[in-house]
Amino acid sequence: MSRRAAPKAPSTANQHPSVMFEIIARDQGALQTFYTSVFGWNYQAGSSGFAYVNFPLRTLPLLGGIGQANSSPGFEPGRNFYLLVDDLDAAIARALAAGGSRYMEPTSADGYHFAMVRDPEGNPIGLIKPFSEKPA
Repeated sequence: MSRRAAPKAPSTANQHPSVMFEIIARDQGALQTFYTSVFGWNYQAGSSGFAYVNFPLRTLPLLGGIGQANSSPGFEPGRNFYLLVDDLDAAIARALAAGGSRYMEPTSADGYHFAMVRDPEGNPIGLIKPFSEKPA
């Protein structure tokens, strides 16, 4: 499978990167257990019982975009988020063992390698392997 380079960045840098996500659960405790089992997350209690997940400050390339909807899993109208994982197969196996399900098999496009699973409440979770700003 050939790898294409990601689209070239415009001459002016994009502003306003995504810096937060929320997963609103029907059963908060069960989903906290799932995400801890799969991704090792720890939580800090916020106001009104919101469980925050804080990540260490690291310099990583940020990526986002707008795609065209189609009938393929992961490409329905709406929004997705992707979590950085070192090993897609291991992350998928942890998700399945913790009560999640497969959603989109590992795929490569534009130099990125990613997959999707669903948590026990059906929320899609994108998984993406580390990438550089200019994939090979």
